[in-house]
Formats: sequence, C-alpha cells, structure tokens
Amino acid sequence: MSDKKDNDLPLGELAEQVESLEAQTLELQDQLGQSEEAKIRALADLQNFQRRQAEDRMKWSSLAVTEFLKKALPSFLELQLGAEHSSDEAVKSVIAKFFQNLESQGLSQISPEPGVTIDPEQHEVLMAAEGKPGTVVQCL
Repeated sequence: MSDKKDNDLPLGELAEQVESLEAQTLELQDQLGQSEEAKIRALADLQNFQRRQAEDRMKWSSLAVTEFLKKALPSFLELQLGAEHSSDEAVKSVIAKFFQNLESQGLSQISPEPGVTIDPEQHEVLMAAEGKPGTVVQCL
C-alpha cells in the first residue's frame, strides 16, 4: 500500500484510471439502456396480456349468455304459444316482460313474411313446403 494520495499519482496512472472509469460509465449506461428497453417491453407485454384477458372475458361472457339463450328460448317460445291460447293475463305479462328484456339487450325476434328470401344468417329452415324455392312459406 502506498501512502500517496490520488492527486500524487503520476499523470499516466491518472489517465488510465480516467479511461477505466469512462469505460465503466459507458458500460453502465449501456446496461441502463438495456434495462429501460426491457422495462418498456415488459410493460407492453403486460398491457397486451390485460387487453387479451378483457377480450377473453367478454367473449366467454357472451358465449355463456348465447348458450343459455339457445337452451332457454325454445321453452319460452312454447310458453308464449301456450299463453296466446290462455286467458291468464299474468302469464302473458311475464312472458311479454321477458321478451322486452331481451329486446332491451339487443335481441329481437325475427318474423319474416311469407315470400321473403331465406337468409341462412337469420333464418332456420324447419321443413320444406310447396311454394317458391328458397323463400319463406310460413314463420313458426
């Protein structure tokens, strides 16, 4: 060990220390830049993950409602048919409220008129009957 102070070092040794410190500084700045880039990528990955999770939740929720309605609607349609031939106003009222609620959520009944061209996106053909091919004969 030397009792010399840093300012007592020869200029050559000081220059070497300065170069070494400058190299370390550049290396640390490079590491900092890489860390910043990694942080930005990680934040972007997190945002993408959160967006996909929200989209998946919406998709699964919509699918669950769709599957429920596919199973429940035939029963309610049968109740509606029965209520049309009934004198019970309370049953008619409940069924009407149910269908009003569906309409308020964007689901509406499609009742094509006879003679309308069948659209497979909107209509389900239950049976064939005499009439012009590819058109609705009767709405059930």
